[in-house]
Amino acid sequence: MENFPGGQRLEARAEQMIALFGSSAVGVATGSVDRVLEANDEMLRIFGRTRDDLAAGLSWMDAGRPADAERDAAAFEHLRQDGSTVVVKELLRPDGVGVPTLAVLVATGRGPLRWVAVVVDLSGDERLKHLAWSEAAIVSTLLEDAPVGFAFIGTDLRFVRVNRELAAMNGFTVAEHDGAHVFDLLPDLREGAEPLLRSVLAGGEPIRDAEIVGSTPAEPGVVHTWLESFFPVRTGDGPVLGVAAIARDVSRVRALQDELAATTLRLSRALHEMQDTLQPTVLPSAAGYTVTIRHLPADSEVGLGGDWYDVTRTAHGQLVASIGDVVGHGVEAIGAMARASSALRAYVHEGHSPDHALAHLDRLLGATREAMATAAVVSVSVEDGLVRYARAGHPYPLVLSPDGAVCTLRDARGPMLGALPDATYNPAEVVLEPGQTLLLHTDGLVERRGEDPATSARRLADALTEGASLGVEALADLVLERCVEPGLRRDDACLLVVRRDLV
Repeated sequence: MENFPGGQRLEARAEQMIALFGSSAVGVATGSVDRVLEANDEMLRIFGRTRDDLAAGLSWMDAGRPADAERDAAAFEHLRQDGSTVVVKELLRPDGVGVPTLAVLVATGRGPLRWVAVVVDLSGDERLKHLAWSEAAIVSTLLEDAPVGFAFIGTDLRFVRVNRELAAMNGFTVAEHDGAHVFDLLPDLREGAEPLLRSVLAGGEPIRDAEIVGSTPAEPGVVHTWLESFFPVRTGDGPVLGVAAIARDVSRVRALQDELAATTLRLSRALHEMQDTLQPTVLPSAAGYTVTIRHLPADSEVGLGGDWYDVTRTAHGQLVASIGDVVGHGVEAIGAMARASSALRAYVHEGHSPDHALAHLDRLLGATREAMATAAVVSVSVEDGLVRYARAGHPYPLVLSPDGAVCTLRDARGPMLGALPDATYNPAEVVLEPGQTLLLHTDGLVERRGEDPATSARRLADALTEGASLGVEALADLVLERCVEPGLRRDDACLLVVRRDLV
């Protein structure tokens, strides 16, 4: 476009749009979301509708075949995200006649989505050829000010039309592209782009958002990344007569994504290290008992949770094990976990029973309103195996017998810590017989998204039964192997095992 002053530029663009609407060669329409608001005579002819139909309400989506609804929805999603899209679409007239068209839609606003479309009737081969070698200029004119590169490429892989954005990307003038072989101008892109172009020409199927990496004469030696989409231009049953290509330079976006990923990785490692330092590194021993722990932190900083565990010996000879899970993820959850676990350890060392220790921690969290958490505390009398335990909304403790039987300890009850004022925690007792194993765990060990909790519980019980004859270390490894979902861990997983050894 010529360099007009601001007001004259707007006036010139308005004149161009008026001229485009008056064209009898192409259909032109404007719309909001999927509704067609305005259409020129050629557009109405292609639609097979009247102006009364337009006034009554006309949907772009309803103008196509039902089988194409998903593809039309995808095209509008690309329009929302990218600001423009090219669609080969068969419009269905009320009389049932289908009209193959090539449509270029450009977003003019996004709140709600508003757009303008240029549509060409591809009903006859001659008309399509006319589009390919002449009227493609109208399409490139429409995209002239769009922030994407556009080209129409013939079957011989020569440029027919390009817009100024693509010309700038390639480092040549628009005129220098005319009739030139694509890879004579851009040899560094041949390896990535030529197979895609030939695939579209041969198969007639579009390729969207292919990543092309290389350099152009615009910046020799500087590697760029482009997202490119290729669309066949053809009649419904006729051969492909060319390819419409749209390119976006995403080099800066990719660089920022790589930088963000590296920063996130460093942060995640630092948080994992901090989380590890807050957990006990040495577990106390007691004659006749074997204790082990497994803790798998989440795989990402976003999922890094507030799971904690602790095992300690009291002055009265009790072996006390606790486990908990602060609600939430990330830095805040880790900080709250550190404070909650430290406070609980202090209450235990002061001689408080499991239920009283939880009650004290509940009042502390409720007073500060800092966090909510689940927890379980068990106190094992080393001499006779008497277990006193209490729960605060946490998964039930389990007892595994040498014969593989699994018992769920359901008698102790109490609400989540910090959730209700003046909460009470009802303790319970059980005797851990020689050879039996007590297990505490957090929900990250068993829960899977979309799975019934009963299914998760059965998986854990089956794993324990399978490993009943194993030592505690091998048992813990087996439980993790059977229960932790492969792939990305979205939450911490913690397992604490206490076995009363056979005499």
